[in-house]
Amino acid sequence: MPDALILSLAIVSSSLLVCGAVALLLFGFVPRPGKAPAMQDVSEQDAVFVFREEDLVDSSDRGRQLLSSIMAASPNKAPELDHLLKYLEPRFTDLRQDLRDLVSRGTLELQSHDDSGLVLHAARKNGLTHLRLVDTRAEGALVALDRLSFEAMRDELDTLRDVVGHVPVLSWRVDDAGRVIWANAAYIDAYLAVDAGRMGLTWPLPNLFGDAKPDEHSRLSLEMPDHVAWFCHAQAPDASGQLHFATPIDLTVQTETSRREMMQVLTRTFASLPTGLALFDRDRRLQVFNPALVDLMGLDPLFLAARPSLEQFLYTLRELRMLPEPKDFATWRNDMAEMEHAAQIGSFSEEWCLDTGRIFQVSGRPQPGGALAFFFEDVTSDAALVRNLRAEIEIGQAVFDGLQDAVVVFNGAGDTLLSNDRYSQIWGENPCNDLADTGFRHAVALWARTSATTQFWSELTQLAEMSDRQRVLTGTVCLMDGTTLGVHARWLRQECLMITFRPLVQGKSRENSANLGLAHASAQRQGDQPARSVTQMRAHAQALAAPDLLTETSAAQMRRPKSLAPSAGLEKDGSEHPAPSAASRKSRVVHHAGSRSRA
Repeated sequence: MPDALILSLAIVSSSLLVCGAVALLLFGFVPRPGKAPAMQDVSEQDAVFVFREEDLVDSSDRGRQLLSSIMAASPNKAPELDHLLKYLEPRFTDLRQDLRDLVSRGTLELQSHDDSGLVLHAARKNGLTHLRLVDTRAEGALVALDRLSFEAMRDELDTLRDVVGHVPVLSWRVDDAGRVIWANAAYIDAYLAVDAGRMGLTWPLPNLFGDAKPDEHSRLSLEMPDHVAWFCHAQAPDASGQLHFATPIDLTVQTETSRREMMQVLTRTFASLPTGLALFDRDRRLQVFNPALVDLMGLDPLFLAARPSLEQFLYTLRELRMLPEPKDFATWRNDMAEMEHAAQIGSFSEEWCLDTGRIFQVSGRPQPGGALAFFFEDVTSDAALVRNLRAEIEIGQAVFDGLQDAVVVFNGAGDTLLSNDRYSQIWGENPCNDLADTGFRHAVALWARTSATTQFWSELTQLAEMSDRQRVLTGTVCLMDGTTLGVHARWLRQECLMITFRPLVQGKSRENSANLGLAHASAQRQGDQPARSVTQMRAHAQALAAPDLLTETSAAQMRRPKSLAPSAGLEKDGSEHPAPSAASRKSRVVHHAGSRSRA
């Protein structure tokens, strides 16, 4: 009996204990008010993170892999919580604000709004924040991949990350609210350059270009610290918003700016040119003209602005009588066709002499791309000046050739500049037309070879080589035929040597010349060669012993007053004639277009 009672009490006690344990166990799973329940149904595919403030305390394998991938794709060295929130913010609206309310709410469950099927469970327990990211589309199944496929996907991912990280094009992604949710390294570098250390790198990144809209050429500008950077903008729709790309085009913009400035400089230059310019394209339509073309040819600016063809342009000039008028229209058409053909090969250059007396120098030059450029220059005054100058030169040369004295002029280098007809008559050659003439040395050799031996030529050579250009050399030489010449040499304007040969009339010279002729004839008849040479030498000696009339006359004129100079009124026969006074002589004045009066 006692044993049965004891056994019954034991059974009842055991039953009560089991019931109490079950009740306690059930009571432990019932949520209490004000306390956060533990997260249930944790799967291996869930990414679980445990944070103490911003520091990561623990995570699951899946969470560790996800966080490593997120941090590897971003160059920013921010805490793990910032990287995770940057990844979750595009998928969960107001995520940061909801996490701030987690302390008061205890638990939180958020659904993604981008149809990714992600659910975020958040709980606050013992000062720790538990985050569990659940992929509802995974359905607890694993995706089977072989090792080779996994390695290929990882290599491709690394390649794409390297490309995006090193591409020089600014790339960023913007969500529907206009926030930058992703950017590459080039965008971040540009932001740091613009920020210049004021705010530092923050998230979300501000939009570098703000609300600026691309221009008609899809270009955006960005104010850098030291210059303005230009980018070519492009965008493409994305599942999370918009992808934007900005390609640097600073060099292209600088080239366009330089070209625009150069065109402005050329336009101002063409506008100030006195020469008329007409530029026709390959279709022979007028593209460029300057104001000088309007002023010279009398064309209407509105007509030129309408871009007429080359034929219309020439026909209008013909109507305005600004073209040389042929006898018939067919000839004029042929001339214009030949003009265009000659301009294409760059050989067109003509003078248009109009009925009004005006003269135009017209030239055509080919341009790149098949274009043609015509230049119109008014040369009326220049042509008149050239005609007058040519007439003056011809008159001066005629007067120079009409002198009784032989004159030759050499420059400082010894080249022959001028000589008259009298010089050619005396010395038997024209140095200005002789291609074999070598200048002063050739002339001195000719003079010494055709005249009696004298030291005068050596003195003349020394005068040509001396640096003193103020000295004047005079002397007398005798030719082989007995002619006596007075020679006068002096420098003109310190750069030209003028030598004058004047035949001198002397009685003794004539007698010696006659004796020389008789002796020469007698020697020829007798065949006495030595006698002939002796006779010639004696005749030359007598001629050299004759008085130097040029030197004596010049000395006498210098010693006497001008009013008493007898040479002014004496002829060769000794009769006196009244010398012309200074008042009776008129200075010759020459006028020509574009020049000053000179006497």
